[in-house]
Amino acid sequence: MSAPNTLFFANRAKVGCVSGLVGGFAIFVSIFVIDLSMGSSPGTFYKVVGLPLGISGLGATLVGMVSHMLTAALIGTVFGLGSCLGKIMEISSLKKGAFAGAVTGIVVFLVFFVPITTLLMIPQIEGGGFSAEADAIVLNVELVMIGSLELHIVYGIVMGVFFAIAMQHQTKRQMLFQGA
Repeated sequence: MSAPNTLFFANRAKVGCVSGLVGGFAIFVSIFVIDLSMGSSPGTFYKVVGLPLGISGLGATLVGMVSHMLTAALIGTVFGLGSCLGKIMEISSLKKGAFAGAVTGIVVFLVFFVPITTLLMIPQIEGGGFSAEADAIVLNVELVMIGSLELHIVYGIVMGVFFAIAMQHQTKRQMLFQGA
């Protein structure tokens, strides 16, 4: 692969990674609101990720938050790389970025979130006796699923739109430098 192509892919990966983080931060507060709507303390959703790993308290919440943001960055990176796999995948407008992002959010929800939640997390919480807060998530699993689907779509839209804006900005910048 030539140097310009390598830079092209690396640039898409970087912009995608940052876009994924922007999307992850965009839903950050909403996740705390879902906790409160279930009667749990803020951070319970994240804490549930750390509890099955044997971590408790604030440490479990931080592990959940960091793993969630790393996942958001990875999804964004794959999104960025995928955007250069062909003309149909090219994110050339805000509308296409929002649509591609929403589709990405739905796919991530269905392929990763649902199986991980239903096959790994919920059974571990049910059998682990972790806390009343963790039990509240199990009791409200339908609310968690609906809220999570909505948040995955919002994440995807924010990621896709941010990616489209960043790529449009870079394209304009390249045109200015080439014209000078």
